[in-house]
Amino acid sequence: MVRCLRYRTFWSAFFILLIELAPFPFLRQAEALTVEEIALLKGPDRQKVLEQGAKKEGKLLWYGTLIVDQLMRPVKAAFEKEYPFIQVEFFRGNTERVVQKAVSEYQAKRYDVDIIDGTTSPTLANKAGIMQRFNSPYLAEYPAELKDAQGIWGATNLYFLTLGYNTRMVKPSEVPKTWEDLLNPKWRGQMIWSTSRGSGAPMMIGNILLSMGPEVGKAYLLRLAKQSVAKSTASNRQILDLVIAGEYPIALHIFNHHALISRKAGAPVDWQPLEPVTATFNGTGLAKNAPHPHTAMLFLDFIFSKKGQKVFQDVDYLPAHPEMPARQVDLKPGGGRFKRANYVSPDVQYEKGNEWIDFFQSQFLK
Repeated sequence: MVRCLRYRTFWSAFFILLIELAPFPFLRQAEALTVEEIALLKGPDRQKVLEQGAKKEGKLLWYGTLIVDQLMRPVKAAFEKEYPFIQVEFFRGNTERVVQKAVSEYQAKRYDVDIIDGTTSPTLANKAGIMQRFNSPYLAEYPAELKDAQGIWGATNLYFLTLGYNTRMVKPSEVPKTWEDLLNPKWRGQMIWSTSRGSGAPMMIGNILLSMGPEVGKAYLLRLAKQSVAKSTASNRQILDLVIAGEYPIALHIFNHHALISRKAGAPVDWQPLEPVTATFNGTGLAKNAPHPHTAMLFLDFIFSKKGQKVFQDVDYLPAHPEMPARQVDLKPGGGRFKRANYVSPDVQYEKGNEWIDFFQSQFLK
């Protein structure tokens, strides 16, 4: 009887010790890990744990801002090929729409989304308290400016915003090559830009104010306002399509790789840098209450890895990975067509964005 009591006492103490040590993932295999614990997993068994969990989850929901046919579908196909037991679903919208949708769902206690991307989407969503910091070993290969210091987002691809023009309507000798050239009376009423906060007119205004300085920049912008630039709530991609269709000769502040993609497809379009070129990037992160956290972490690892970055490269997007060049080299600074770019971080966009929007509305929406 005494031996039996001692035996029970030993095992009781043993299980109490296991419970006390439970924060260590290797002792919690049988217990479900939280989203935070999965997001911050490290160690040699990390990949195994993520794959085992993903096989049970089986799916992923991605709220993104990338062009569906150009990139979201190719990324989905490549990831599902890498992990055949996972199905990726996605919703596509601009930055404002993506954040609004995710925040509204969280307010209604609906936790559907796993992954959120956009130029400022993760930052704005984090300010609303719906993002989870995470650890991906692949981000160790990225420079500090292309990953959040707190672990909220990592950059997947770079954007360089330039002038786009219809090659049938604008002769090579007439293409504006400097900011000053946009003030030529010839272009009055002939240019169009998007009102999008993250990549349209407000961002172009921000680049000008940051690069020229507040006083000189505002003086220039007041002159530009007299050029009657047409405005649209459409995306930059759609603005470029209007130019390709001949509705306007020039689009301001479009993504240079979009012009390349369309030109390769036979469209009468090209791009021209106005230095310093506005530069930003697409950031991607993990939702705080992601319902498929194992799958989401596999997805983040994949898109930050060289294998995932090659998907971006193959469709003429600009990989953020420092060792992955653009397929068309001149799309990036130092590639032959431009040297200077002004990187505008998500934090700067958040801090200054309202100021730039106010200036745009007060001076260009009269």
